Amino acid sequence: MNLKRYDLLALLGAVVLILPVWAHAQSADVNYAAEVLTMGAGARPLAMGGAFAALANDATAAFWNPAGLAMIDDIEITTMHATQNDLQSYDFVNLAFNTESAGSYALSYLRLGVDNITITDSSGNAYGTTNYTDQAGFISGGWKISNQFALGGTIKLLQTNAYTATAFGFGSDLGMLFKPIKELTFGLIARDFTGGSYIQWQNTPTNPTQILQPSVTLGVSYSQEIGKIQKEGEASVPISTINVEFDADTLYAGESLNNYHFGLEYWYRQFVAIRGGFETKGLQFDDDDFTPSAGVGVWAYLFEIDYAYVSNSIGGINYISLITRL
Repeated sequence: MNLKRYDLLALLGAVVLILPVWAHAQSADVNYAAEVLTMGAGARPLAMGGAFAALANDATAAFWNPAGLAMIDDIEITTMHATQNDLQSYDFVNLAFNTESAGSYALSYLRLGVDNITITDSSGNAYGTTNYTDQAGFISGGWKISNQFALGGTIKLLQTNAYTATAFGFGSDLGMLFKPIKELTFGLIARDFTGGSYIQWQNTPTNPTQILQPSVTLGVSYSQEIGKIQKEGEASVPISTINVEFDADTLYAGESLNNYHFGLEYWYRQFVAIRGGFETKGLQFDDDDFTPSAGVGVWAYLFEIDYAYVSNSIGGINYISLITRL
């Protein structure tokens, strides 16, 4: 492994920036503001238990680890839709592009909502409906520092509407990828790393300020090509590829627990993928803290269609997403 001196300096600098965030996260109180930021993005990583911090190599990297945007070759457009119990809907759309000389960038929009909520008076009589929406907009960038190291960042704009109340907020994330050898990648992302992200409520009795506490996710990914390379048109592809990812994050640090994610992905001829994984809170495998998932994907020419099913204690969620590569 030949690691140039500026690779080591960049890696050391990123770790120095993120270590204080890790220390802060260890004592952070759990805060459930901005629920839309907890849902994930893209059926592919969600089918893998949300284990994607090191594997992030498509447009959804804007959510999972913005450093992964540096891996994008041209233009990618991603859309995703999900429903839960026919009540709550979740949508994600983003555009990512590579500038060749100045890095890669992405614009993303996320919306979590419940529509047509019945409004009742003190006697229980219905007199109208309202909507609840939790929204976020991302501006992200990823830059390849060398063949082994990439950095990325995201600015987040947040808005929540609940009946007559409205909340606005902002935050930022910092990510990095380190690839010492072809098969192995390490990922690190510090969310809300500037000491927390603030959400200010309006039109409520107290107009409180909620804080998204800093959190850190560390991931490791191992990829292995299986079988001989075969010519298919003008492209040379392996017969199959297997990706294994493990992530640990400090989402529940306030409860002295880490959150763990494990994902497995198998591609056959870079055409059909089978995926599975799970997320567990503090390695507790009961119904409330263990979330298994599975999914499939098909990549045909410019399009990749992915499906994921994520099980939880209140019912499963079906995700479907489409990635268009131009």
